[in-house]
Amino acid sequence: MPRKPRVEALGGIQHVIARGNAGGRIVADDVDRRALVAALGSVSERSSWLVHAYCLMDTHLHAVIETSEPNLGQGMQRLLGGYAYGFNRRHGRYGRLFAGPFKASLVDSEAYAFQLAAYVVLNPVRAGLVSDPADWPWSSYRATAGLVKAPEFLETRLTLAMLHQDVQRARELYRELVREGAQVLTNLTPRSG
Repeated sequence: MPRKPRVEALGGIQHVIARGNAGGRIVADDVDRRALVAALGSVSERSSWLVHAYCLMDTHLHAVIETSEPNLGQGMQRLLGGYAYGFNRRHGRYGRLFAGPFKASLVDSEAYAFQLAAYVVLNPVRAGLVSDPADWPWSSYRATAGLVKAPEFLETRLTLAMLHQDVQRARELYRELVREGAQVLTNLTPRSG
């Protein structure tokens, strides 16, 4: 059965997920992680995207992307194809790095966009890799929270504006809300003895 056509929306916000082939790793080390984040930035700039949130895990990439043109598919092909080519070359391998086409779902409200921005940065907490999202350098959390300088491609204003008009207060509220989400996730994780 053919897949449904992807929605390409002018000015649309989409939650994008690109998974490793057969659940495999898409990064082997920090050099790969830096390369993939840099590629996301480069493609975002070239495609005129606003990236509201992202999180790079070992086996997949999440991003909340707003497009100013209906070019998500073209940009993601450039991002994933270019990165996979470099990854394969660097590691002396060949074949598919990513599992088929990326997945994308349209975000239909600003409130949902905010929920997704929090969901995305909590991925390493859900996976049990860290208990605090600030300890995961491969996501947009630290930049949105004001803990580090935001990369050029990351647009934090929408997420923060939904919380408060004062940027400093909005960052405090963002840290609080994400911390609460992390605590809930940590409490749900069974502890071994």
